[in-house]
Amino acid sequence: MELINRYIYAVTKSFPKKQKLEIEEELKANIEDMIEQNSSNYSHEEKVKKALLELGNPEIVADNYRGSKRFLIGPFYYELYLMVLKIVVAAVVGGISIALFIKSFFTANIDIANIGLEYLTSIFSGAMQAFAWTTIVFIIIERNNAKLRDELKDKESWDLTKLPLLPNKKTQIPISEPIAAIIFTTIFFSVFLGILYSAPEAFAVYFEKAGEMMRIPIFEIDVLKGYRSWFIAIFFLSILKEIFSLYYRKWNLKNSLVSIFIITITAILGVIIITDNSLWNPNFPTEILKQIQGSFDFPGFWLNIRNWIVAFFIIINVGEILSILYKGIYLNRKLQ
Repeated sequence: MELINRYIYAVTKSFPKKQKLEIEEELKANIEDMIEQNSSNYSHEEKVKKALLELGNPEIVADNYRGSKRFLIGPFYYELYLMVLKIVVAAVVGGISIALFIKSFFTANIDIANIGLEYLTSIFSGAMQAFAWTTIVFIIIERNNAKLRDELKDKESWDLTKLPLLPNKKTQIPISEPIAAIIFTTIFFSVFLGILYSAPEAFAVYFEKAGEMMRIPIFEIDVLKGYRSWFIAIFFLSILKEIFSLYYRKWNLKNSLVSIFIITITAILGVIIITDNSLWNPNFPTEILKQIQGSFDFPGFWLNIRNWIVAFFIIINVGEILSILYKGIYLNRKLQ
């Protein structure tokens, strides 16, 4: 029975829930019929193996259920593509809304008409970019994996030893985790980049002096803006990592290695950005010290804060890598 379940899982793992249940029922009935029709003196287990071998490579069976493969984004990824696209577009809209709301606090003379127009154009532009980049990512994944699947079907003779193991709860990835990560990541970068280009004065410490509101910038905004392409790269790599988790729904070797690679790259980019001394306003600690008007060594404290940020950032990423190594490699080997 385990072989049958593994075969059905291999065929249906990438289908949406409703279609998956229908295919499971149909496949199970077909396999049972094939076993019953086998009048040989083989044992039940041998009859099961013979039936599954007659059905053949589960990837080919899955393709037959999907129908034609001539798609920009084929049925293999289409449901996942729609899910990610809806999440990303909704999160971009939410992020832009938050960014423009924050900007309104730093606008002296608010013009409702201009704000409304800016909001609509920003939403349209953000949604179109989200659609374009999400589609491009999935087209690349579709093309590369479609070629790989075809090559494997052509070059390898399939047998029952190639059936994937049934997922174990300890190595499974709850669908809520990558979805929540995509939402948080998209909103964070939408708000961050939105504020950076519409209200960069928000990245500052504000204080009142002689009845006037004064501010001390934390960053050198021009340098921060120069890292725009880096921020976008970190964003898309982070989303790509979650797409892999949504697709596999478990920590296997491939998903683990891809995730570790992406985490390592984004961590390196993040550390380079944070440790760039030209990014930080050199006058920030001394200006703050003037406002404190005490003996507190704020410049030294500020340097420690920056070091703590780097250390915390590294610890979080190393912790995530160790967790993936445990779930995706150690546990999988132990459970096999």
